[in-house]
Amino acid sequence: MKNKDKRSHPRSNTLMPFQVHRISNREGEEFNCRLSEGGIVIEDWLPPPVEDEHLNIWLNMLNTKLDYLISLSFPRSEWADSIWMEPLNISGGGMSLITKEQFGIGDIIKIRVVLQAYPAKILNLYGEVVRVESTKNKPDCFTIGIKFVGMNEEVRNEIIKFDFKKHRENLTRTKKP
Repeated sequence: MKNKDKRSHPRSNTLMPFQVHRISNREGEEFNCRLSEGGIVIEDWLPPPVEDEHLNIWLNMLNTKLDYLISLSFPRSEWADSIWMEPLNISGGGMSLITKEQFGIGDIIKIRVVLQAYPAKILNLYGEVVRVESTKNKPDCFTIGIKFVGMNEEVRNEIIKFDFKKHRENLTRTKKP
């Protein structure tokens, strides 16, 4: 049986800002995934480009102006310097993501994922690395598979709601003529 056949939760491929780092055994003796809500998430990442070049220029200009206005009102996040914006695949049981840092199978990692920017929903997750592969077309990156540890129903339900929302958006997009 292939690993994909063993999955018990639906998965979504998406592009979301995230941060990941290895934790020591002392630091993570008890893992408790949690959801942080409220406020606004302000980061320095650019939204992905769109096909229409003129629209892309306008969107980047608006993004720059909004960043400036928001920076006048809110302090910079403490984790903005290490945030990634790469494709990831997430479900209620685990995720895969692309990172420049090399991890080993069995490593315990902490992942922060911005589920939505406003009102902010940030997932603070723990996971065990179960797969490490080199990433196609990105020789300095690795794709890692992660099985969540310390997961609770509140956080899992948020991820599942997000997955269903993404699946619904994809179905709606494919049904349009």
